[in-house]
Amino acid sequence: MRKWRVGTVSMGLSLVLLGVFLFLTQIKGAKMFEPFLVWWPIILIVLGIEIILYLFLSKQENPVVKYDFISILFVGLLGTIGIGFTVLTSTGLLTELQTLVVAEDTSFNLPSIEEKLPDNITRIVLETSDHEVEIEGSDVNQLAIFGTYRAQVNPKSKPLIVDKDNYTLTKIVGDTMYVTIKATPRHSGPFSTYMTVEPTIIVPNSVRLEVRGKRNTVALYPGSLANHWIVDGPSYVTMHVGKNNDVLLSATSRNNLQNGNVTWDSIETAKQGEDDKLNKGTLKIGNGTYHLDILNSELVSVNLVEGI
Repeated sequence: MRKWRVGTVSMGLSLVLLGVFLFLTQIKGAKMFEPFLVWWPIILIVLGIEIILYLFLSKQENPVVKYDFISILFVGLLGTIGIGFTVLTSTGLLTELQTLVVAEDTSFNLPSIEEKLPDNITRIVLETSDHEVEIEGSDVNQLAIFGTYRAQVNPKSKPLIVDKDNYTLTKIVGDTMYVTIKATPRHSGPFSTYMTVEPTIIVPNSVRLEVRGKRNTVALYPGSLANHWIVDGPSYVTMHVGKNNDVLLSATSRNNLQNGNVTWDSIETAKQGEDDKLNKGTLKIGNGTYHLDILNSELVSVNLVEGI
């Protein structure tokens, strides 16, 4: 008579069930690990039923369960894999691993903003966070923001920024519009990810503009400036100014101002410490009616351009 060892039936049923789940997975196009998430508890049920049946059908007065250790080891391995996938899924680590393996460096378009300014707005305060931004002046009385962002994402996942509120905040207080480009989320550690936002911001050149940077790069194209602009805080500022403009340009920088193609009217250098110097340059273009001041920057580059 053939001897029954507990575990043999469980292993056979486990293989059959695993094969069925994997077959259905192939048909439905689901992910390979999904069967383990839903199927592994059945292994324990099958093994428990087998033990109960063994004891129930045994004719011995004090039956002793005899195990098929190889089968038990195999069933235990499958169960362990299933428990492992469940733990990884519940803690979010499985998603992180998937992103790490299949993530691609991808560019997306930012949701654009076009907002006509109320007539009483005479001042815009722009908080750029640490993003690399381009700021242009326009004759049109509206705020416009567009651009791109780059991120490491799963190709099948949805874009991270789907609405303008995901990356900007605008608020009007009195005669001032406050515009904030929000900081992007970053994950550090073994599953670190990043996202960089590079917006182009169009503002009316007839309103006063205050740009508050955060050790970032700012490119300025003021156009035909018709009000005062102040740029405070970015590390690197590049600017293109038309030769026919009417601007008094003032820039302070910790590095040499002799960048770009302009010849400054004057440059003053003041010592800030043993090896720290602060350079302040001024340049008058036209009558110098409108002021453009660059403060607290590491490097400033100014170019005079024909036709703007």
